[in-house]
Amino acid sequence: MNRNITSLLFFLTLSAYSGYASAWNILTDNLDVSCQQSDVVLNCAYRTLLSETTPDISANSNGNNLQVTKTSQPSEANSTTAILFLVDTSDPNRQNVIEKNKSHIKELLTITNPAHKIGLASFDKSVQLLSPIGTSRFLFSKSINTLQAQGKTTELYRNLIKAIDHLRSFDENRKLIVLMSDGQAEDKAYFHTDVIKAARKYGVVINSIGYPRSISLSVSLQTIRRLSEETGGNYFETDMSYELPSNKLKPLVNNLDNGGKFSVALDSLSQDNPLPNKITLSFKSASGVENINVPVKVKATTRSVQMQPSIPVAEVLSSNKVTLENNPPIQIVTKQNDNQAINLWLWYGLPSAFIIIIIFILITLFLLWNRRSEAPTVSDSNYKPYAYLIANDGTNTRYPITRTIWRIGRSKDNELSLNDTSFSRRHAEIHRNNNGSFDIIDMNSMNGVYINNEKVGKTELHEGDVIEIGDVFLNFTQLPSDHSLEESTVMQKTKVPITH
Repeated sequence: MNRNITSLLFFLTLSAYSGYASAWNILTDNLDVSCQQSDVVLNCAYRTLLSETTPDISANSNGNNLQVTKTSQPSEANSTTAILFLVDTSDPNRQNVIEKNKSHIKELLTITNPAHKIGLASFDKSVQLLSPIGTSRFLFSKSINTLQAQGKTTELYRNLIKAIDHLRSFDENRKLIVLMSDGQAEDKAYFHTDVIKAARKYGVVINSIGYPRSISLSVSLQTIRRLSEETGGNYFETDMSYELPSNKLKPLVNNLDNGGKFSVALDSLSQDNPLPNKITLSFKSASGVENINVPVKVKATTRSVQMQPSIPVAEVLSSNKVTLENNPPIQIVTKQNDNQAINLWLWYGLPSAFIIIIIFILITLFLLWNRRSEAPTVSDSNYKPYAYLIANDGTNTRYPITRTIWRIGRSKDNELSLNDTSFSRRHAEIHRNNNGSFDIIDMNSMNGVYINNEKVGKTELHEGDVIEIGDVFLNFTQLPSDHSLEESTVMQKTKVPITH
């Protein structure tokens, strides 16, 4: 929860400065718009997310219409798209899914057009480029057949950042990643926000197809759904047979073709106030009108006016022998308006005060967190696990079951991580029920789960049951190590692999 609060406050801090940046972008449910001001011209690019129709675009400031000029459309001959198909091949037990990936890519290939420059890559622990961007359709088709499921960890976020960095080097007008994954991410140092920041910075959109591992694990697909939503892309999910209707495939490669570029002339804006102003962009289509406010800044100019005397000045000055003959008109430089001082406070004073408040809140949260971390904790000697698994390999190593859902497998994020090739990444789970009983569930593992030499999918555990997972045998017990019928054993951390 502390991380969420800190992230929100950090975002608000950045927002205080965003109005002064020359580059600006926003993503709504219907539009993806980015603008950059160059002197007295605002250059913008837009993409419609829900409609293939071209909207009518207008701009105004304080009720005054501004000149809008459309400069290009995606359908123009010089407008191209770089598309990188990125396939998750990290699980050797999912070759059947890889075959579906191949089939879907081949279908997508028939939808692409000459303006689409395509490439293919796979990933597990790292990215493997199988076909560079711009490869011919013939060679691309050959590279599809080289996709194979591998047996390594899944570093989803890190490899997406690498794919984005690869796309940024190309000159195509639009850049797209078509991600095919089960949503599993085992990254420890890279996060969702890192991917979104890189994608928005370099204008990369992520379209994705989710391939669920099982009904219970389909929640992992939310990971890639959010990646698509927050980069302006499309997300589709297959059924449990990994089938996807053909009408869902087309939006995965052509949703970048809806949009164009335009410019707005800012020279007619009032230059009395040099502080940032805003203009309103209106996008009108069959679905309605969407208005977006864009911050702009105009340069200040010094005005001079000629003042004619309202009374005969010659008469006033006659007593001093002064005349106005051949004298130039009086020139008065306008003084800065008091309202401008108020505007300076609104634009600079309030954000500065807001930032100081945020820093104070962050320091307070840090001190509270630090005090909580120093609070006394319950010692291991006073903590009683629910039950135990005892290694049946002569060492009698005891593994405490400390959670109501206790996972067993090869992946490091399991409560019991076993470095054994006979284990699947998520092999089994032990559930503690409300009545105190325990169930063991096979998580669709390759080698299965056996209880007392009988293969099971889900069954209740009883005292003394022998659990066979891959090549490892474990005894289930709810009795502590000092029970009179057992020998004293050594408590070990559950994530240390079993050695044979």
